[in-house]
Amino acid sequence: MPDPGRSHDVSALTPRELERARRELAASLALARPGSPVAAPILARLAAIDTELAARADRLQPGHAPARTGILLCSCGFATDDRRCLDGHLFQHPGHHERPQPPARP
Repeated sequence: MPDPGRSHDVSALTPRELERARRELAASLALARPGSPVAAPILARLAAIDTELAARADRLQPGHAPARTGILLCSCGFATDDRRCLDGHLFQHPGHHERPQPPARP
């Protein structure tokens, strides 16, 4: 069984591979029920990808804060990294609300 405290090394992935992995993990998270134990490893891997993307952006633009990347979640499990897409989803589904994000790990 994998160690949940171990960080996920994604530094060897290409930018395209990172984005693809991120999309696939977001889709998996969207299918998970709220509170499901499967969400923890998915969120850990998403955090590792977001950290790597931010570090790469920071290396490309010295002196600038990296753009915040993250998954936006709806109460129904819908996930996206596009604020406009989530806003449109929430508009179409008035009973839904944005789920809070877990705190970022240092």
